[in-house]
Amino acid sequence: MYDEAKLNNAAEPGDSFMNATRKLEYTLTNDYLFHVVMQKNEKVLRGLIGSLLGLKQEDIKTIVLKNPIVFGEAIGDKDVILDLRVVLNDDQILNIEMQVKKREDWPERSLTYLCRNFDNLKSGQDYSEVMPCLHIGIIDFVLFEGKSEFYSRYRLMNTNDHHIYTSKFGINVLNLRYIENATNDDRNAELDAWARLFKAGTWEELKQMAQEYDFAKEAATSIYAVSADEAIKLQCEARERNERDMLSSYRAGIRHEQANTEHERKRADSEKKRADKNESDLNKTKDDLNKTKNDLDNANKRIKELEALLKESRGQVP
Repeated sequence: MYDEAKLNNAAEPGDSFMNATRKLEYTLTNDYLFHVVMQKNEKVLRGLIGSLLGLKQEDIKTIVLKNPIVFGEAIGDKDVILDLRVVLNDDQILNIEMQVKKREDWPERSLTYLCRNFDNLKSGQDYSEVMPCLHIGIIDFVLFEGKSEFYSRYRLMNTNDHHIYTSKFGINVLNLRYIENATNDDRNAELDAWARLFKAGTWEELKQMAQEYDFAKEAATSIYAVSADEAIKLQCEARERNERDMLSSYRAGIRHEQANTEHERKRADSEKKRADKNESDLNKTKDDLNKTKNDLDNANKRIKELEALLKESRGQVP
């Protein structure tokens, strides 16, 4: 695997994707295809970064991809994250992740990757020289219940007055589930268009977008080119299969947990019934003991009365 890669500035010649029809085999929400297209076509990556950060294209001087992949080469670890680790303008680290399948651990995972990338000082450098780092997650699931923001920005800040502790450390989340909640700023940055591009499932959708957005035309051209590569398609399928396997395992784990929970609930109910019966038996025993005690008290009282009568009948003073 390479340490870094200079990206290809030129898209494939021709607009042959305009002749394509029907459904896409894989959309850009497939993290392998997403990585391939962004690595293959710098114009697409530059456009995405510009929209995500609100930058003009002239402000993006250099882009270096630090974790390129060999197209079509098998990904050994099915749990590997095919994010894009980019150094922007030699002074900022971006980690862009496409993750549309729900993961309960996404907040912790994204924070872990952010921290790893933030730890970027070289030997002899001062702490003030640490490069700003931003993790950008592109997701399509409910991250936090009751929160439906399209593009969220999370920063380390004082909870009292919201003062930002540092601007060098943050997490942004673009949630494809809430495109309709895009703000005017989001639309001006064309983030809603990017979201539609990621979710486009047919060539007709891509062709329509390509007529309106240059970045969509570049992306469609690259998608069409790599779609002819059987090795790349195999890896796209492998990633989706792995996602399905992970989802199945997750659901199986949930079912197992639910079964265990139901078993524990039934066991707890049984224990409660047993405890309730024991308590009922104990209360009955107490009642029986109290009745017996009362009977004994009454018997003793009657004995004393009889003893008194007996003494009286014998002419003795009680």
